[in-house]
Amino acid sequence: MKSVFQIVLLLLPGWLFAQQPYKDLQLYILIGQSNMAGRGVVTPEYQEQGNDRVVMLNKENQWVKAAHPLHFDKPKAAGVGPGLTFGIAMAEASPGATIGLVPCAVGGTAIQKWRPGAYDEATKTHPWDDALVRIKEAMQYGTVAGVIWHQGEGNSNEADANTYLDDLSELIQRVRTVCNNPRLPFVVGELGRYRDRYALINKALVKLPSKVPNTTVVSSEGLWHKGDGTHFDSPSASEFGRRFAQGMLALQKKAAPHSAKRSSLSAKEKREGWELLLDGEDPNIRWRSIKGDAFPKDGWKVEKGMLTLLPGARGGDIITREQFSDFELSLEYKLGDSANTGVKYFVAPLTNTKGKSALNGPEFQLIDDDKHESVKDNKSPLTSTGAVYLLYAPQNKRLNPSGKWNSIRIVARGAHVEHWLNGKLVVSYDRGTEAFRQLVAGTKFKDYTSGYGEATGGYILLQDHDSQAWFRNIKIRRL
Repeated sequence: MKSVFQIVLLLLPGWLFAQQPYKDLQLYILIGQSNMAGRGVVTPEYQEQGNDRVVMLNKENQWVKAAHPLHFDKPKAAGVGPGLTFGIAMAEASPGATIGLVPCAVGGTAIQKWRPGAYDEATKTHPWDDALVRIKEAMQYGTVAGVIWHQGEGNSNEADANTYLDDLSELIQRVRTVCNNPRLPFVVGELGRYRDRYALINKALVKLPSKVPNTTVVSSEGLWHKGDGTHFDSPSASEFGRRFAQGMLALQKKAAPHSAKRSSLSAKEKREGWELLLDGEDPNIRWRSIKGDAFPKDGWKVEKGMLTLLPGARGGDIITREQFSDFELSLEYKLGDSANTGVKYFVAPLTNTKGKSALNGPEFQLIDDDKHESVKDNKSPLTSTGAVYLLYAPQNKRLNPSGKWNSIRIVARGAHVEHWLNGKLVVSYDRGTEAFRQLVAGTKFKDYTSGYGEATGGYILLQDHDSQAWFRNIKIRRL
């Protein structure tokens, strides 16, 4: 008989896995009805399926290693679905990334049950409302990279098929709004070809990519049911997951070369007063060298809609042509290995004790926290990403590593300033207070005689620190 100690040792690895704090996950939402939830038989072969870089948000909203069944909509029926092989394929295509699956499917639900407030009597759930809660919970741990959807068996009749595309389009828009990504990749699977009436929905799905941008439909050709004429068997569900992954990767690859299209404003953003600081083509319109009136000829370039900082070219810092007081600045950035740069604001002329003048202001630090020698291993929080450089350290930040995109916001109203990183408030402070001035007095900025960081207005500055970095979706609005 095994001792208690031996049993604990056997259970410990799984317990540690379940307790691991996850962050920077590449999230994928799984929604639809029973064939997304999975009804295939979980044989020993499928019990062993998994990947250490694929996790799932379980019923208790905890991250655990993904395993069949992913879903819990109907515990006695849940089995092998497409989600796990999808996640494994995405992990294999993204070395180093951890895939976070967010199972939200509910068996037996017609698409009308996926509207806000709709209630499904059979499962005693609110499919859309419940999914919304789980999506928002998951987004605290990473960025939603795509959605896979399989549903329509419950709408396979003439009347519903005629409106199915409109209903699905509206749902896609809602999901994209929640995820704050109007071009979020959305992959839809055909219904099984083994039941004639399913063709009604499949015919409608053919038109989806032309109706809704950045969507695709993956084929169910050759897939079979488990004997009930409705649900895919385990091998078919697993193959379907790999097809979903192929569709997702194709959408993501297709989107990459067209990133210039990202440098645009929606009608809503325009109404809210947003202005582009980069149109994806000519940086000269809104930017100039800190050393002169023109945009640098070397060191910076615009490609594929992104503003790229080139290492070793020494193009120098760039600043906006305009000055801003109360504002909200938003942008996305990506760093090369060990890179160091930053975004300064309220940049204004300052004179030091030697009578020399320079343009300077508070800085939203951007640096490779994992590899840059000055900050790795959390050795210098005051100069880490998200910090007000040398003054305030960021709190509760979630940061994607070098080579991955991050988003920042700087919100300034009067003396109050906020730093936001990947949707999280990481620093909040007030300029010009006694506490602020005491912090400045302990830094190299103490030599300025005219109130470092206290200008009522100033330029926005992107820093050239001889590192490689990319910036996109740079926009600002005056508050």
